[in-house]
Amino acid sequence: IFRLRNVESDIGSGSFGIETITKVGYRLIARANPGEVRGNSPKPVGTRISRRTVIGATAAAATGVAAGALLWQRPWLHRPDPEAVELVRRGDLAQRASRPDQTRQAVTYFERAVRVDPKYGAAWGMLALSYTHSLDGFSEAQMAGLPGRIRSAAAQALELDPDNPDAQLALACIPPYFRNWAQMEPELRRIRERYPDHWLANGRLAILYYQVGRLLDGAALHQGVIARDPMIPGPYAFAASALSSAGRIQDADALFREAADRWPANPFIWYARYDHLLFSGRPGSAVALVMDPEARPSGTGDEEVESLLKLAQALDDGQSERLEAVVRNLVEMSEGDVRAVPFSARVFSLLGQVDLAFDAMDRYLFDRGSFGRASPIGPMTRRYTDFLFARPMAAVRADSRFAQLTQDLGLAGYWRARGMEAPAFSS
Repeated sequence: IFRLRNVESDIGSGSFGIETITKVGYRLIARANPGEVRGNSPKPVGTRISRRTVIGATAAAATGVAAGALLWQRPWLHRPDPEAVELVRRGDLAQRASRPDQTRQAVTYFERAVRVDPKYGAAWGMLALSYTHSLDGFSEAQMAGLPGRIRSAAAQALELDPDNPDAQLALACIPPYFRNWAQMEPELRRIRERYPDHWLANGRLAILYYQVGRLLDGAALHQGVIARDPMIPGPYAFAASALSSAGRIQDADALFREAADRWPANPFIWYARYDHLLFSGRPGSAVALVMDPEARPSGTGDEEVESLLKLAQALDDGQSERLEAVVRNLVEMSEGDVRAVPFSARVFSLLGQVDLAFDAMDRYLFDRGSFGRASPIGPMTRRYTDFLFARPMAAVRADSRFAQLTQDLGLAGYWRARGMEAPAFSS
């Protein structure tokens, strides 16, 4: 879509238009000959318009308007190999699926595409961007070579097309959000404003907003993605979770229902929905969700969700012995893997274990204190702060230590620089 808009801009306004059809897609609208609109002789201008417009429109029609922007990279200069085009189409579908198993599949498709057609700039850009999905969930040692691969693929894309949006976004997303909010925001905003229809440009900026407590700003961006393309599951889970944390429970319910109707077996949506029910005061509904085998993600058995079921049951019946067992289990899990702290801290706060929540956060966010073993934080370490603004963290936010925590993190400085108050949400 953004490439078609660029074509329309290049050849002059009035030649054709792109109309958004809410929750359906887009369509091209023919307008008066631009030569006639401007009062000029239509013949020479019309010849140029016809050639470039037809090429751009044919590319979009080849696999549908949503994929059209991916298929041609300056088509009047390089016509990509059909096999590479199909690989890029499949890779794009895979990475939109919001499933961990599909991330690697998408990379494989894009890697194959650039081998088939090394001059296909769109494939190089998509490859660079797909690599960024793998930056999460690994230690610095495990992902040591990944930034170099991202930069290499992005450089190839930008050499073939200096305006490649995927390559620009990939480069912007190499650093972690953690403590880089102020540095990353201007570039992410620039890319999103330059390519307003790019779903990941909107999504990556939205995720940054969640990290600094701008939940409704982030949700608005993800809801915009849904309006333009309702067949990508990830934005539903992100937007609904943010709305839930901001106290917009009914809006979150509606989004989760729509997402579950579209993707009943998507794990990302299922886990986000579980959290929403658990932390919005409906642990019984969370129990029902876990107990329903038809609602679980594909291939998920009783063992995989046993701990979630026990947690929801304990919160539902309020028995002290069950709650104490839940806390012990979460402490053990978080001490063994610091990445579990964002979830555990929410439960600790919900149960009034505020000191324990701060102890866990000290380890996760600063690698200090006595909670668990050391977990060094380097320049590429991924840590997330969106959980600080979740509903169950109300007790933590009400504690006097929270102001010092946000000061030490740099969040308070981010808010001051933008003239913002510390975010406050209903409990």
